[in-house]
Amino acid sequence: MIDNQKELFIVVDKDDNVIEYRTRYDCHHDKSLFHRAIGVIIYNDENKIILQKRSMLKDLNPGKYTLSVSGHVTKGESYKEAAIREMQEEIGIQTSIKYVTKFLCKMPEETEMEMVFTARHNGPFTIAEDEVEKAEFFKKEEIIKIQEKLTPFAKMSLQNIGIL
Repeated sequence: MIDNQKELFIVVDKDDNVIEYRTRYDCHHDKSLFHRAIGVIIYNDENKIILQKRSMLKDLNPGKYTLSVSGHVTKGESYKEAAIREMQEEIGIQTSIKYVTKFLCKMPEETEMEMVFTARHNGPFTIAEDEVEKAEFFKKEEIIKIQEKLTPFAKMSLQNIGIL
């Protein structure tokens, strides 16, 4: 496992008010700890979406497909700052992002307050091989066909914006 289990996440209430800071480990083992997270859906010029296949070393959902970029908001960060940091870390790009939605995402292992952004970028991408096995573009119809291979977060995010 590569994820720092002592990393401090921002724990919030159902209205996204900050309550406290708890470790990744705590948040991923207690569904009552709602913590902030982000997702970025990146389209190319053909309106295909890049999805990443998570590394088998990830602590949750290893080997599943997720959004173009996803991650947690850590202590001292805004949602937007976390999204920009995660884009750089996971797929090696910097580009402008646009807010789309925010929702409470209840998953089997955890509960996250998700903020989703969109962006446009054609690559090239430099993937973080310790976090991402591969990244590839999919048409909407192709994403619908691989729903069972998506993380719960990716599935809920794509449903929230009308792709699934």
